[in-house]
Amino acid sequence: MSKEVSINMSVFRANVAKLKTALADIETNTTTNSFSKTNIEPFTKDLENVIEAMELLEQYKNILEADVSTLEQTGEQMREKDEELASVNHPIVGPQPIR
Repeated sequence: MSKEVSINMSVFRANVAKLKTALADIETNTTTNSFSKTNIEPFTKDLENVIEAMELLEQYKNILEADVSTLEQTGEQMREKDEELASVNHPIVGPQPIR
């Protein structure tokens, strides 16, 4: 009735590293100074929308950073638990030969 859960730690760590690299590549810094000299309404509205989108992107990036951290911790906890379970001398379960 028990199911086996396994994780290839080298593949897992490589994928987490790729996630971290992709996360670092998300650019959230933009300069909005160049539009401060305009009062043309479509441009000012666009600028407001861009600023709001950048704020949302920053929030999304923060959430992703937390998710990557949680994922990394979970993988390490699985590895530690696997090592712990492997080192425990379990009694034999199931039918036994008569001695």
